[in-house]
Amino acid sequence: MSFDLAVIGGGPSGLAAAWSLLTLGHRVTLYERSSEVGGLLRTRSLEGLPVDVAVQLLGSYYSETFRLAHEAGLSDLLVRAPGRDALWREGRSHPLTYGSVASMASSSALPTTLKFRLASRYLLFLRRHGAELDPAEPLRALALDTESIGAWGERELGRDFVELLVYPQLAAYYGTTPESTSSGFYHALARAGLDLELYGVRGGMGALARGLGDALIGRGISLELGVEVERVTEVGESVVVGWDAGEAIYDGVVIALPAPHVLRLLDPPAPLREWLEGVHFVEEGIIALSVEGFRSPNYFGLSFPRSSRPGAEIAAICHQSQKGVGLGGEGRDTLVVIPTPMVMDQIMSAEPRVALEMILPAVEEVYPGIRSKIKRARVFTFPAGRASFYPGYLSHLSVYDPTWSGPHIALAGDYLIAPTVEGAVRSGFRSARSLSHSLRGGS
Repeated sequence: MSFDLAVIGGGPSGLAAAWSLLTLGHRVTLYERSSEVGGLLRTRSLEGLPVDVAVQLLGSYYSETFRLAHEAGLSDLLVRAPGRDALWREGRSHPLTYGSVASMASSSALPTTLKFRLASRYLLFLRRHGAELDPAEPLRALALDTESIGAWGERELGRDFVELLVYPQLAAYYGTTPESTSSGFYHALARAGLDLELYGVRGGMGALARGLGDALIGRGISLELGVEVERVTEVGESVVVGWDAGEAIYDGVVIALPAPHVLRLLDPPAPLREWLEGVHFVEEGIIALSVEGFRSPNYFGLSFPRSSRPGAEIAAICHQSQKGVGLGGEGRDTLVVIPTPMVMDQIMSAEPRVALEMILPAVEEVYPGIRSKIKRARVFTFPAGRASFYPGYLSHLSVYDPTWSGPHIALAGDYLIAPTVEGAVRSGFRSARSLSHSLRGGS
């Protein structure tokens, strides 16, 4: 039995939901308010060079994301990244390969005392709790979600663990701080990081999103770009999807949007409304710098402890040319500068030139003279950002009931699994199966 279904939102969760619904034999229309699909899988152009402005790399544990790419015939776009990174400490960069225990043990980035504690305490802790720690299914770590990783880390392993290891990773990749992040969620990330490979997308993350969109069109989906859905209303056994120029009626709908947008589209029952209001999102933004005549270092990401001088304004600098996916040029590169969580709101609200001047002194401290090599700068902001897995969020997530939205509406998004591309994709697959199962009477 097939149904006419709609998916609202063309980010990773919406693309995965649409793909799964088609595979299950349904007719699907995908609505996306922008002119292209992808969401945070965005690649833009700056001075003729592609630049990933939100998601930089994919982790090797992203099994469902890789499966989706394979089924769409896009596996050749995935390229293993060199994995070289660095940490700024004591006024200079120290090479460090995250995901390599040997690198962390030998790197000058971490003090000897911290390396000893990692080896003698934290590795044992992660192995002891290994069955509970999966960053793609963080609910398994529910019993460990009792406090922030900042509080846990300082008590169990010391201040250096929090400031030199935890904070740089969380600030650069999730836009959060140790004090605002669940200890259970971080432990899951750390467990995966013991044996982690990173992948870029040839030509940029946007190439993967475009490829998925093209593959969906090839399978018969109706793709409606530039349409911002304003309301979703259940009427009897149908769902009305409305926008400024009209409406359409479907048998069911997947809303693959952040929780605040779900609240805007729906008039949900009290339990769902209360639960959605407990979902928090972190605003994100980056400043991209197109540079010429700049010799890029032999690493991709340079992270900054917040105690360092550059770390007061910037959490990381990502060198696009060092991902190995064709994002650089001869003597040219694009630097993605990620502001710290502490100044992000100022960056989000400032005029672009003001935002640039806020972070440029910190960048110049790292790369003296770089101001003269900047050909163009651009600010990219993402007000919805990523879901925040704050202390206690796993407990909040554990009580979520998909049936709250009714038999004809399913929700999808990273906030329902994990604040990653993999979490979004898994949520999309899960919502599609749930909606199809419900419409078919549970058969």
